Amino acid sequence: MIITRAPLRLTFGGAPTDLDSYSRKYGGFCISATINKYVYVAVNRTFNEQIFLKYSNIEKVKSVDEIGHPIFREAIRLMNFKTPQLEISSMADVPSDGSGLGNSGAFTVALLKALYQYRNIKLSDEAISAQACDININKLGKVQGKQDEYASMTGGINCFYFETNGNVRVEPLNISYDNMLKLQNNLLLFYTGFNHDTNSILKHQESKTQLGDKEMIRNLNNAYSFGQSAKNYLEAGNLEGFGQRLNDQWENKEQRMLRTNPMLKRLHMGFLNNGAIGAKLIGSGGGGFMMIYTTFHERVRDYAKLFNMEELRFSFDFEGCKRII
Repeated sequence: MIITRAPLRLTFGGAPTDLDSYSRKYGGFCISATINKYVYVAVNRTFNEQIFLKYSNIEKVKSVDEIGHPIFREAIRLMNFKTPQLEISSMADVPSDGSGLGNSGAFTVALLKALYQYRNIKLSDEAISAQACDININKLGKVQGKQDEYASMTGGINCFYFETNGNVRVEPLNISYDNMLKLQNNLLLFYTGFNHDTNSILKHQESKTQLGDKEMIRNLNNAYSFGQSAKNYLEAGNLEGFGQRLNDQWENKEQRMLRTNPMLKRLHMGFLNNGAIGAKLIGSGGGGFMMIYTTFHERVRDYAKLFNMEELRFSFDFEGCKRII
């Protein structure tokens, strides 16, 4: 049996300029950190010629074409098994529905890593990241960027440059160890209780970008600048400045949304009035987890308890996607 794990991620700035609709013309930039919350994939050989998949559903099929789960289907098809004898299970520390933590990208790289290990084929992290993006964006037609797959595969706190030729360049954030620990300590994550449909949110953005909508382009240019600003603040050790800029990102994200949730706006303002320096939703918006930067930890936690918001405690992950068994 082979078991892999891939970490989920927090975006610190720059998203969603990693979508091809923007980055292929202007170049995109994101900064993100992976955390010690994971997607796990286990691959084993079955006795009979069949494919047995266990995730939130169960599938038993004889051929790849019969697989209902699209990512499983495309990843297994990529391996060119002559007679598939596979049992694959997947589970995650955080439910995938609208969390905003990059579950789908993490699952795809964990699955590909496990399958390549099973086939005893060596492939670079960059190649697996690129293949995972190809599955989700090109083969399955999802409207998404490339940040999640590369972040989960690489691990750590990184800057991602999405170049106009389609290439992705990864550079570690130049942050001191002490400031990294301080950042980790002062970031709190709370689940809002609201899910969101990433595909529909980003489809609106992609459509506007492709049409050259001036307001959308301006908004995404601002998102790019916020990503660069986050990098500069963190590398300079100005963590409070980084925290304050999270509010700018919040406002910028709201401006490109088709509609906003009044309750989320109320929660955001409530956190700011109860000890938060800055706050923003993780992911494309509309729900999922809210990330808070604060030095008043218990005051913020007490406010979250008023709304039964569950906290996700974490530390940064610096290993990326790896085989653990």
